[in-house]
Amino acid sequence: MAQKATIAMVAKHAGVSVASVSRVINGTLARPATEEKVRAAIAELGFQPNSAARALKVRESEQICLSFADIGNPAYLTITQGINSVLRDTKYRLILSSSLGTADEIHNHLQSLGRGYADGLIISPITSTPEIAKAINSLTVPTVLIGTLPKDVLVDNVYIDSAKGIELAVAHLREIGCKKIALVNGPLSTNPGRRRHQGFVDAMNKVKLKYDDSSIYFARDFTSQAATELLEKDKTLHRYDAVLCTNDLLAAGVIRNLQSQSVRVGEDISVIGMDNTELCTLLNPSLTSVDLRAERRGQLAAELLLERIKNPLSAPRKIEVKPELVIRESTNMRAGTRK
Repeated sequence: MAQKATIAMVAKHAGVSVASVSRVINGTLARPATEEKVRAAIAELGFQPNSAARALKVRESEQICLSFADIGNPAYLTITQGINSVLRDTKYRLILSSSLGTADEIHNHLQSLGRGYADGLIISPITSTPEIAKAINSLTVPTVLIGTLPKDVLVDNVYIDSAKGIELAVAHLREIGCKKIALVNGPLSTNPGRRRHQGFVDAMNKVKLKYDDSSIYFARDFTSQAATELLEKDKTLHRYDAVLCTNDLLAAGVIRNLQSQSVRVGEDISVIGMDNTELCTLLNPSLTSVDLRAERRGQLAAELLLERIKNPLSAPRKIEVKPELVIRESTNMRAGTRK
């Protein structure tokens, strides 16, 4: 009697890993070329994928895992609310996980997520490396990524053009008369840090405003405490007409620093944040901010994931969300017309 084909034999015949074969026969996302090779090997070896799939398939957990870089960030809280609004009437429970750390730690974290304790993943890694991209591609459960999609990653994606948001902010500041604009950003080692920095450079060039390296400040992270620590060492922000911060937490730290120097925010100087979190209306003055549509991104990510769970072999989808500027008291014409 001929030897019965095994999943390992299929993997060897197709020249792929056992995990890749498992993904194809379990209906989870696989590269089209990989799927073609696996299905050809299955046919040639007479492999019975239906029985194997039943043996390999993990029992449904009825859990969706949400993994963020920093679950303490209020923007992520708003995304979570959007996800919950979609999952509320389904059988799925949402569990939270944090992937804050180095690229290696994020890579290891993503690998651990793919070991079967969730029916789907929504992830938002703050950095992109080949190792992280490889870890995402190796996931064997339906996955949606919120944020910038690393090159050659085959998962569903919801993203926003944060550089466009920076452009909206700079255009508003230019319109109210601001000419000297500073940027307070997080580290360039992160996706948001790099993209928002480049967005600032492009936006300033577009409206023909001068800037140099001294007008760009880098905090150790995106928290208000990081902004406070940075500006306690460098008390030069007051010389600008406006300060553009790459999130609302940084803006809160900037406002606190300026007010400690008796600089009147909204009168002597304008300040803009990004994310349009609830923090904006709690600050005094209330904060003008670029709305990065966090709740909507969460809703779309959850909808994409539910569709992916139902239709695991459909082509990956990308959805772009447009930013909006919400003008409040912290930007004022008077601050842009100082002598």
